[in-house]
Amino acid sequence: MFFYIIYVLFSPFFWLIVLIAGLFDRKIRTRLQQQSKSCRTALEAVRLNKGTKTLILFHAASAGEFEQLKPVLRRIDREKYFILQTFYSPTIFEKESGSDYFDAVCYQPFDLPWSVSKFFKLFKPEIYVITRHDIWPNHVHFARKKGIRTYLINANLYEGSSRLKWYSIGFNRWLFGNFDLIMTGSERIRTQLLRLVGSDRVEVTGDTRFDRIVERKASNKKTHFPAEILETDNIILGSIIESDYEVVFGGITKQYPDISLKQNQHRLIIVPHEVDEETLQDIEKRCTKMGVSVQRYSTVTDRLTAQTIMVDAVGILADLYAYAKLAYVGGGFGPGVHSVIEPAVYGCAISFGPNISILDEAVTMHESNIGRMIHCQEEFSGFLSLLSESDRLYQISENTLEFVRKSGNATDRVHDVILSESHPTDCLFCRE
Repeated sequence: MFFYIIYVLFSPFFWLIVLIAGLFDRKIRTRLQQQSKSCRTALEAVRLNKGTKTLILFHAASAGEFEQLKPVLRRIDREKYFILQTFYSPTIFEKESGSDYFDAVCYQPFDLPWSVSKFFKLFKPEIYVITRHDIWPNHVHFARKKGIRTYLINANLYEGSSRLKWYSIGFNRWLFGNFDLIMTGSERIRTQLLRLVGSDRVEVTGDTRFDRIVERKASNKKTHFPAEILETDNIILGSIIESDYEVVFGGITKQYPDISLKQNQHRLIIVPHEVDEETLQDIEKRCTKMGVSVQRYSTVTDRLTAQTIMVDAVGILADLYAYAKLAYVGGGFGPGVHSVIEPAVYGCAISFGPNISILDEAVTMHESNIGRMIHCQEEFSGFLSLLSESDRLYQISENTLEFVRKSGNATDRVHDVILSESHPTDCLFCRE
């Protein structure tokens, strides 16, 4: 509690910093301008349409976290429950504010005690659900203080996390202790969470990200490329960043020293994590230096003109894995590997750099010999050679799909826990 008091005392300074930052940052400025209006609009929707329904508040910081919520939101009986959705990022708010996944939407208030207290007083949610990482101290504190059942789903806490360091573990024990129940995807993560909360507050339910990716796969119409894309064995470099370049492009050069992609009926699909012009031109120059022709995705019409496709669009990577047999997932030579579930759901053979600790499923895949950890160009070249080992590639694909099947169905468990009217937390975690 001491750490929280210090946090509150610094709130006016935090607010001042936000106001100053709004002068220079478009996203923060947009939030400041639209925050009050969005809350008024949402409150009017509640007053007009809620009736006797139970109000559930869901929060997602960004597009990725909202994707995780979609399977749960879809399962909720809208005749009994009114769903209020909050977002932190203006990007996802502007994109999804008209979605039918919820009944009302607004920006999450900045984590200031006066703003948060007023927000909960006006909307009076009975259940509050946060996914993954976006946990704000005042929000969970006031939710608990006001008797709102509060859940964290898809929780992630890895060994070595800053939340577990000596200088922050005390605060995080208090912070996570405000949740009635924390739901996570694996025993490995649960073990780390037990360093912050008691065993009766953590439950392994699985991760709804798997269910969402499976749903997305089912709706993938595979219309992104001309049919000739299926005539080649394709390698996709997904969400790569600059720290990946030396290993992946060097490995490609070693595997195809005579630039024999075409002769081998292989094709590259390169999807940068950022698609700004500077990044695209940098990768194109690297491909040209290797002697590889490149066609941008935005220029693809009824035929492909090169053996390498550069994807200069956002939001479609998860669907593009459907075209690949091999997938390298970027970020593993930088801050941490990106989503390995997206290629796994299509049975791709998957590789990634060594920095995987922040992503539990990547650790599991590595330990189970499903995903291959790459350290150097030679290892990536060896991974590419799987295209010539059809039997081995088939077995890897089957093992990967089985991993996805075993990891699914978290949505039903999460749904049943948060909407159980006789949930055990009602008696375990009595309000102070």
